[in-house]
Amino acid sequence: QAHILLDCGKDNVCIPALKLSATPDRQQLIFGDENPLTLIVNGRNEGEGAYEAELSVIIPPEADYIGVVRNNEALSKLSCAYKVDNSTQMVVCDLGNPMTAGTNLSVGLRFSVQRLGTAHTSISFGLQIKSSNKDNSSSNLVQLQVKISAVARVGVRGVSRPEQIFLPITDWKIKERLQNEEHIGPVVQHVYELHNSGPSAISSAVMEVRWPSNYRDEYLLYILQLKTNGPLHCHTNATINPLQLETVDPSATGEHISLREPLTTTHHITRREVRLPQPLKYEQSKVLDCNNINCTKIVCHVDQLGRGQSAVLKVRSRLWVQTFLKRRNSHYSLQSLVSFAVKEMAYKIQPEELPSSSTVIRTSVIWATPDASLAIPLWVIILAVLVGLLVLAILILVMWKFGFFDRARPPQDDMRDREQLHPEKNTDA
Repeated sequence: QAHILLDCGKDNVCIPALKLSATPDRQQLIFGDENPLTLIVNGRNEGEGAYEAELSVIIPPEADYIGVVRNNEALSKLSCAYKVDNSTQMVVCDLGNPMTAGTNLSVGLRFSVQRLGTAHTSISFGLQIKSSNKDNSSSNLVQLQVKISAVARVGVRGVSRPEQIFLPITDWKIKERLQNEEHIGPVVQHVYELHNSGPSAISSAVMEVRWPSNYRDEYLLYILQLKTNGPLHCHTNATINPLQLETVDPSATGEHISLREPLTTTHHITRREVRLPQPLKYEQSKVLDCNNINCTKIVCHVDQLGRGQSAVLKVRSRLWVQTFLKRRNSHYSLQSLVSFAVKEMAYKIQPEELPSSSTVIRTSVIWATPDASLAIPLWVIILAVLVGLLVLAILILVMWKFGFFDRARPPQDDMRDREQLHPEKNTDA
């Protein structure tokens, strides 16, 4: 009877032929990612029954066991247990006692791999089926390698505040002697942000800004201050505020902008603001960039940026209005160029290609005429109407005095009127 149940052949000795294969559901793991990983393991017995057959999976120290995949009908829902033997963590799954001849089953084992800081190029899982049979008790040993890579989505963006400056500026007067920064012109700020969307961290990068500073001996955007936030330090190839003008506190003038403020480009037109006439909207602006003007070079060295972290540079300047007043009725587009290049990732493994990119930030200088309906105060309009009515009344009075409104009547009309007034006298006669 035992011979029939175990199906061990004529010699009543079971010799199994255990076969094992395994594949991961992803080809690579990424530094900094949660890295969920599922191993699809297939076990077969192409021989006779295997007693106390178990699947043993050696887990690398970078991984954590989560459980068996149970939401897939094509996979067996085996009973698996997590164990630690001499600081070696493993998962042991029961394959049956016996694991009968012709058994072919697949199981999904779920892991999370997050401790990749000390890993090299890959991590390894060791898998094997073992039984208590005396002969041919184990399957082939499978060493499953999963590669590790560093991937970081790094980008740079920027914004000009404001985006447009309209000339001429109301009540603007050129100062013969410049002492204060407010004598130069309106404030122009460019904010640049280097952002790492992850998942991997970078350990070194360079961000470079080409700033439209001057055309020959005339200033364009006069730099007053560089301000940074995050792991970066910057220097320039030119002196900041070379004229040593007295600076003002940005917060006191209401121009202060937090470096953590989102880099949006929304611009709201206020009631007093100059409106651009319709024909000028389509007039071509002259581009002023590093191809046709002199640019100041700002170089920033960025240290480690993890997932979701940013490094921000704000360049505070003022538009040198006098330069543009010499060139009336011309529209200009002042352009700064910001670029970056990642030099190194924060791991032993480096990708074949490191991230790099660039973008252009624009500030438009536009000549326009103020909209009179918005620029003239209401009290001025009311006063003008009253003065007009007074002048009209005086004119009417003068004309009346000179008899302008008296009408000359014909003689026969006067005789007819007198006859109608004295009809009785005419009858008596």
